[in-house]
Amino acid sequence: MADAKKKKKTAKSKQGKDSKNMTASSILQNNQKFKVRLPIKLTVIFLSVLALSWFFEGLRQIQKGFTLTHTLVFLGGIISTAILLWVQGFWIYLEEKYKGTLRKKIEHFDKLEAYWQRKKSGND
Repeated sequence: MADAKKKKKTAKSKQGKDSKNMTASSILQNNQKFKVRLPIKLTVIFLSVLALSWFFEGLRQIQKGFTLTHTLVFLGGIISTAILLWVQGFWIYLEEKYKGTLRKKIEHFDKLEAYWQRKKSGND
């Protein structure tokens, strides 16, 4: 009698685990995988290095003499570095979200992704 109860409990727990796995797998199948192509990644990394070098060159030039050109190089380096880092952060956020390993939700990125998905599906 005790063996029959154990078998029923293990069968129920297996069914629960299977239904959870099926739900998780169906959710993963419905979500598209997000993958940035290598040429785009390499281009953004190259531009990030270039922007960071503009930042340091602008800083060095400002220390020599404070002119409009030096200031624009410095500010251009800061702004472009920040934008490119933000883009890479967004990519990482989406990759982690689609893998299911996201630890912290960022509402701004979620809104941007929802807009991107609407635009992609043509319902804009």
